[in-house]
Amino acid sequence: MKLLAGISIIAILAILGGADTAHCAQRGHQAAPSGKRIVNRIAATVNGRPVTSAEVRARLDPYLRELLMLYPDRGPRFVAELVKAKGAVLKELIDRELVLSEFETRGAMIPETVVDEELNRRILYQFNGKRDLLLQTLRQSGMSLNDFRESLRKETAVAAMRSSRYDRGIPPTPDEIRAEYNATKSDYRDITKDTITYDKIFIPAVGSTQDSTPEQQLTLAQEICRKIKSGEMKFEEAARTYSADMHAQDGGSWPPIARADLAVEFANIVFSLPVGELAGPLLDPAGFTIVRVRGKRLAPAPPLSQVKDAVDDAVRRKQSEKRYLEWIERLRDKAVIRTFI
Repeated sequence: MKLLAGISIIAILAILGGADTAHCAQRGHQAAPSGKRIVNRIAATVNGRPVTSAEVRARLDPYLRELLMLYPDRGPRFVAELVKAKGAVLKELIDRELVLSEFETRGAMIPETVVDEELNRRILYQFNGKRDLLLQTLRQSGMSLNDFRESLRKETAVAAMRSSRYDRGIPPTPDEIRAEYNATKSDYRDITKDTITYDKIFIPAVGSTQDSTPEQQLTLAQEICRKIKSGEMKFEEAARTYSADMHAQDGGSWPPIARADLAVEFANIVFSLPVGELAGPLLDPAGFTIVRVRGKRLAPAPPLSQVKDAVDDAVRRKQSEKRYLEWIERLRDKAVIRTFI
């Protein structure tokens, strides 16, 4: 698709510290638009320990894909949200290195089986169970699977360090565990088994006339959204009039579809919508989508007996959060931290 008005892909890579014409990635590279290459630069150092831009991009990728879909014009709000997300990710990675320094002084090790479990969890919850999508994301970030496993090993070490240092307080009571489970049990579901029904209008990036542009088609999609929201036009009428979707003549009504069959970023958006709410226009590789959720059928949460250890850990982490953050700030005060992106 022709680039829409607004910030370009090259500018996005520059924000993330990765677009360059003269350098190659330290661990391989991938061609980017306009002949640019994705560069694995140093994003920050913590007492001399590096945080790479590839790690930042890989951690940011789920957010970036959703932002690109939510803000197809890539305007100021998109840039602001991206910069905000990058800052949060970079801070997390810097904090990780601070804690890792402490972890390594103990000579501790993280077993491969623990890394495997965390890798599978990430694939399930961030990539709808699609391992190939993870691998594709890593390639686009300039990161190998081994690099990613090492990143997970570090995160697991941080969690272990935190647990050993601050989760030794009074054990949670059964009532506390039950309350935490009731508040967060949906977080433990197998989301790949979720299904959804929605109404959809699809506006292709290129219209029926040869001189139509993606910008014009986006304007059309935005106008359709405005008319539906204002009540000037019913969704079903707009679908039959404008949509190039296969269910246009059905008023845009789709049959139930599994979450695992949807693009991850699209699934994250539509499953977060309340029933009856309109979203869009959303950008995808072929055009713009307007969607209205009719119903959701979510996989059941596992019983407390299956996730009790995880819930127990969650309660302990919340109880120790204040002391943990104070410890991190003390580590920051003593550290030499430099950021480059």
